Amino acid sequence: MLKQARLKSTLIRSMFIILTFCMLILTTAFVSFGVYARGATAARLPDPPTTPVATETTSATGTATGTGTATTTVTAQAVMQHTPNGVIRMTYNANDKTLTLNPSMSGFKPNSTHPVKIEQASCRTAGVGGGTATATGATPTEKATVSGTTAHVSSTSTSTPNQYSTTLTVDSTGHLKNSATIYNVSAAPSAPNMRVTVYNGPGLQTAEEKVAIACGAIKPYTPAAATATATNTGTATVTNTGTATAVSTATETATATSTATAGSGTMFSADMGPTDNPNERASGTAQLSLSDGTLTVEMNVRGLAPNSTHDAHLHSGTCKNIGNVVYDLGTLTATSQGTASLTKTFKNVTSIPENDLAAQVHYGTNLNDQAQYNPIMCGNVRINQNQSTTP
Repeated sequence: MLKQARLKSTLIRSMFIILTFCMLILTTAFVSFGVYARGATAARLPDPPTTPVATETTSATGTATGTGTATTTVTAQAVMQHTPNGVIRMTYNANDKTLTLNPSMSGFKPNSTHPVKIEQASCRTAGVGGGTATATGATPTEKATVSGTTAHVSSTSTSTPNQYSTTLTVDSTGHLKNSATIYNVSAAPSAPNMRVTVYNGPGLQTAEEKVAIACGAIKPYTPAAATATATNTGTATVTNTGTATAVSTATETATATSTATAGSGTMFSADMGPTDNPNERASGTAQLSLSDGTLTVEMNVRGLAPNSTHDAHLHSGTCKNIGNVVYDLGTLTATSQGTASLTKTFKNVTSIPENDLAAQVHYGTNLNDQAQYNPIMCGNVRINQNQSTTP
């Protein structure tokens, strides 16, 4: 019995030890699992939100890229108006019966020649539809001779007062500056509705050559330096400075007139502008945009002859001093309403030059022909405000 009691006691102690050991193992396991669970939960939680640091990129159009790299767009435009334009001064010498023309015009084809006519008619009748000139505009009628130029005179024409013709030559930059003297002019161009007309040229044989590209009404002209003031004591004599001085030995009283008598001639002037011939009242705009080395040009034109075609370019220089073609924009094709538009892009462009680029549209597409080359409109390219010329 004693042995059984001892054995039982030993078994009980052994079981107690085993149970205690198992409890220790379980407790350790639970503690370890709790630590692991907390670590795993923390690993799964997202990082707290942070405030992003803004990278500002500025462009001329007010938009920012999403890459953090600045993209600037330079924009410019040209407003195209009729060419050629300018003024022609005239001096009539009654003693010599000469009429001298002193033009100051620009916007022509470089190195071109153009018939010029002085006749009694208004500029609104300087040409009719289809590019043809009126009967008086197409045929010179006065047998006048011209100094230094060739007069376009019909050998069978009859002499009609106040109708004369000559030819003027343009320089390499599109300027018309050389003077011409017409001889055997019977009267000053002072009759009502007198005009001076410049034709497409170089002759007056084809319909395109007969297109009147500029016209101006002839009016009396008084230069500021040649204005005399009559006094009560005698004749007003004009000095070199344009100041009137009373002369006691005067034999003729000065009379205020609307024309100037400068030296030995009476002066007249004509402001040269567009005509009613096809394409000669056209106008338009050119919009330029430069971004990431790509130049985009958008041109819109109105007032063209229906269904006509016209070459368009960006030239170096200005409309008054035109240079070579820098960007060939291609061909404008007019709709039946006389409007046309095009868009052209050019790669590897670094800048838009300020005051050294001009948009020009021509009469036709065969620029080897003077009549087709005729620049019908031009506009100087201007950078839009508050921009540099480079992106």
